[in-house]
Amino acid sequence: MTATQSSSRSVIGRLTAGNGFASLLFKSMLKRRDVKVGLGILGFFVLLDFVSFVYLPHNPLAPVGAQFLPPSSKFPFGTTNLGQDVFSEWMFGTQATLLVGFLAALVTALLGVTTGIIAGYMKMWDEPLMRAADVILTLPSLPLLIVAAAFLKPSDINVALLIAVLAWAGMSRTLRSSVLSLKSLPFVEVAELSNVPSWKIMFVDMLKHTLPLILTYSLFAVGGAILTVASLDFIGVGPVTDYSWGSMISLSNDNNALLQGAWWWPVPPGLSIAILVTSLALIAYGLESAFKNM
Repeated sequence: MTATQSSSRSVIGRLTAGNGFASLLFKSMLKRRDVKVGLGILGFFVLLDFVSFVYLPHNPLAPVGAQFLPPSSKFPFGTTNLGQDVFSEWMFGTQATLLVGFLAALVTALLGVTTGIIAGYMKMWDEPLMRAADVILTLPSLPLLIVAAAFLKPSDINVALLIAVLAWAGMSRTLRSSVLSLKSLPFVEVAELSNVPSWKIMFVDMLKHTLPLILTYSLFAVGGAILTVASLDFIGVGPVTDYSWGSMISLSNDNNALLQGAWWWPVPPGLSIAILVTSLALIAYGLESAFKNM
């Protein structure tokens, strides 16, 4: 047995042996097939992302064969109209796709959790924060992103931040409702009578009790961000410096790949987006059910 295998098994053993929150959650997750399937798919794409940083079969930006070659042993996903290897482009595209998706979800969670907990616990901030959230929820996200991308340099980070600015409001309102219900529980009253600082009650106690909701919402946020950036790439206003699955579909459409019979160009990135977003939804729904059964 290798050291890596031994370490992996010991971690799993510790998670399943205890009776704490993490142990109970992990054991509940292991009982759900949808969570295991979702984690397996997500793990595959994350591994593919890491591999693409150190190895690509061909240069994804350079012609390496004849145009519109069908899939073969040399080119598993065929070639583009310029003779580029679609398989290498597909691997390379995971970098921008996952980066924007997870970065946007992280910023969304930071904004949504902070404003939601503050609004729910501190009455003086409830009205202004929720009115701001209402304004954000009424805005048409995709048209605004298109306009904003036209004025800003459409880099991965800028697009992720724009998506997060227009996505935090839903999580904020959900967290606020949860915190309002938690405020009446005995542990909050005990903490307040014990002169525990408000920031600790909000961002330690409240955060701990709303963590399941945060994790579930964050997974949906990753999927939503991936779909949004793919839409921006498809219409040509996404990050232009990086290959992504959305830009692959856009380029194949611009060059009439399907009309040329080159289905192998748009299908892999399109299926990958659908499968990845579905895996995130499977994990999110599975986690939600696991939390309810704990």
